[in-house]
Amino acid sequence: MSFSSVIASPAADIGSASDRAYGLTRQAILDLTFLPGSVLSESGLVEQIGVSRTPVRQALQRLEHEGLVRVFPQRGTIVAPLDLQGFRAALFTRISLEAAAASEAATRATSVECAELTVQVDEQLQAVTSGRDAEFFRLNDQFHSKIMAIAGVPSVWDVVQSAKVHLDRFRAAHLMLTDPYPLGPVVKEHAALVAALKRCDAARAASLMQEHIRKVIPRAELLYERKPELFAWPPGLVSPTRLRSISTN
Repeated sequence: MSFSSVIASPAADIGSASDRAYGLTRQAILDLTFLPGSVLSESGLVEQIGVSRTPVRQALQRLEHEGLVRVFPQRGTIVAPLDLQGFRAALFTRISLEAAAASEAATRATSVECAELTVQVDEQLQAVTSGRDAEFFRLNDQFHSKIMAIAGVPSVWDVVQSAKVHLDRFRAAHLMLTDPYPLGPVVKEHAALVAALKRCDAARAASLMQEHIRKVIPRAELLYERKPELFAWPPGLVSPTRLRSISTN
């Protein structure tokens, strides 16, 4: 995907100039349109996004606060490498919050809510079988947020969304640069979660959710093995990040 195609998306017309610059640049970083280590030209962003310099600067400040870019004197704004520490923190956050939510949802889910989740799983399967990966990941987020809502804590999904930015970058890099992301098993795991909710089996629901989220670990390790350059700043800036252990154990 090119940055010009991101700019042309319907979402480009939504929000203030600063929000527009932030949202489009952030998405381009997350989907690896802007690769780790690449230099972001302020003037280039101004021209491509079609806003003034001030909104672009504000957007870059927000992205730096999130750890997605870093400003270096004499070098400019550089897209941050994939962040192992951020990955581990996000993984811990997701496992802790979503396993707890799955457990709680199993004690609260109604037959109507379980039926709605089943429909979502069917839609996911259709997206996977027709090769619509982007659609699947949108449906995947809907599924996980729905479980939060059933658990009675819908606002906690905002916390997860904020934390999982690093997981999303790993996922995009895995999709583009290593092996195809195995989506079929993900759908089956979602179906098993729904079955546990239907049985009101809180312990099983929590266990399934934990196992489901942790399966990203070997994929991240494979990505590091095959593309270690994505995990380090360009030479001469800062010391490269080294992989110690991705696992939260």
